[in-house]
Formats: sequence, structure tokens, C-alpha cells
Amino acid sequence: MPSMPPATTRRPKSRDDFEIAIICALTLEADAVIASFDHHWDEDNGPSFGKARGDPNSYSTGVIGSHNVVLAHLPGMGKVAAGNIAAFCRMSFPNIILALVVGICGGAPLYEDTPIFLGDVIISTGVVQYDFGRRFPDKFEMKDTLSESLGRPNLEIRSLLAKLTTARQRQKMMRASRDFVGRVPDTYPGRSRDILFPAGYRHKHQDSRECTVCASCCTDADTVCSKALKASCEELGCDIKQAVRQIPDNKDEREPSLMIHFGTFASGDTVMKSGKDRDRLIREKNVIGFEMESVGVWEVFPCIVIKSVCDYADSHKNKDWQDYSANY
Repeated sequence: MPSMPPATTRRPKSRDDFEIAIICALTLEADAVIASFDHHWDEDNGPSFGKARGDPNSYSTGVIGSHNVVLAHLPGMGKVAAGNIAAFCRMSFPNIILALVVGICGGAPLYEDTPIFLGDVIISTGVVQYDFGRRFPDKFEMKDTLSESLGRPNLEIRSLLAKLTTARQRQKMMRASRDFVGRVPDTYPGRSRDILFPAGYRHKHQDSRECTVCASCCTDADTVCSKALKASCEELGCDIKQAVRQIPDNKDEREPSLMIHFGTFASGDTVMKSGKDRDRLIREKNVIGFEMESVGVWEVFPCIVIKSVCDYADSHKNKDWQDYSANY
């Protein structure tokens, strides 16, 4: 039986009445957003909202809290796909004032002396496009974020972020997050699956007798074998004793917990799977997370990125935490 909309939320008369768009790149991200709808306008008996002529996007409409929202489904990852989706979404829903890019991301292990763990949530205060810049004979130079790339969030978003970062709002969000975590514990991988290796510890066959290619991989310029690119740490023999961060003493193995962080996202069309490149961007641009869609959306809508950390953006990146992180 379809759910009833909240008493404070009326059914929109048309697409013009939607002001918040949510954009997800992966199906598991969209599934988590749809599950958070308090009501689905697509499932009631009212007329379909449709879309503008020539718009190829697929949408889901509903209510979250007291807000009517439209979820735009991306056909793939990356800034081009996200930018196209956002542009068509603006055609069909011309009064969108805020787009939320929601899902999963790679995270910095440490940000301004605060450790970040898998499952933590990051909210953007800005975005830097890390694959946009100038290629010189001896180096690649990124264009400056504020003056040459994407620009700062608009005044309204900066004001909202200033409010969200206050102690009172942080505590409020943390309480809501803990309540939500307690309702969906089944996807929690366990804290023992949160493993951080040194930036230079490569994901490869650790036993030199198993693979001559990996055995010859001694510098950053050396390649690993094709099997190592897809194999798990267990299959390759990555030594957990090499981990630089162990399970926190005060963390229960099966007790989900998360923190909310604010900072700048690094966005580009490249999946970040290099611990050293990750650390270089953290050091040079003070970024906190890595993802692939916000650059495209940023050019079309006022935008906030809200993503949960599912890996550390290094060569040991895997999918163990994706389902859990997508729900937050």
C-alpha cells in the first residue's frame, strides 16, 4: 500500500514546484535515496509529472522530510554524464535551486589532524577538479580552484554550510545519523574490514614466487600484473601487519558508528587508486574526498556533495564497504 505524504507536504502541481534535485551515479546509491523517501509521488494516483521534450533522463519523485525532491538517475559515472544529466534536469525542472550529489566516495585517511574511517560522511565546502590544468614538459599543474576552475559555492549555500558546521547542528546531525545507523546494521562489514595501508604499499602479489611482473614492481613507475588489478588483498597476500591504522580500541567490532566531516572534494574523470597521488592532492589542495560527478553538476546547479567514504582511494580499493556506505 502506498505511503501517505507528510501532512505538511502537498503534491506538486507540476514540475515547476520542485526545488531540490538529487543526483546519483550508481544504482546502489539511487536505491538508498529512494528508500529514504517518506512518500513516492510516482506511486500515488495523481498524474505523471513527465519531463520536457527531448529529455532522455529517468526520474523518481517523492518527499524527504518536508521537501519535494526529484532524483535523477545517471546512466554512468563521470563528470560528462553528470553534467548532461544536470542540464536536461534543468530543462524539465526549471526551478531547482539546489542539487545534492549523493553517494559513495574515496576518503582522505586524515584531514586536519582528524582521522576519517570507512563509513564516515563528508559534506562539501568546495570542489576542485584535479584533472583540469596545464601540462608542462616536466609536470602537470592544476588550475586554481577559486579563480580559474569552479568558483566558490554561492552565498546561500555558504550560509547553509556555515549553519551546518556549528556545534549544535553537528550534534543534531550526529544524533540523526546514529539513529539511522541502528536501523540498518545488516550491511555493516565490521571494523576489522577497515584497513589502511601505507601510501606506498602496493596492491600486488606479495610473494615474489607467484608472479614475475609483481616481483619486478619496486617503484611507483613499475606496473603490477593484470590479475592483481582485480584480486582482493587476501588473494594477493597483502600483509595486515603492514597496516598503519588498526581497529580503534574503543570501537566494538559489530557496532556501526560514523562521523560527519566538512571539506573540499577532489573531482575528476579518473578513479583515484593511488595512495601517493591521494596524499599529494591532500597536501597540495587540502582535499578530504575523491569522487567523479560533482564537477559536471557544479556547472549547472548550485550544488552540495554528500558522500560516504567506502575506500581510501588507494590501490587496495575494493567494494566491501559500498553497500553500507551508500545508505548514509
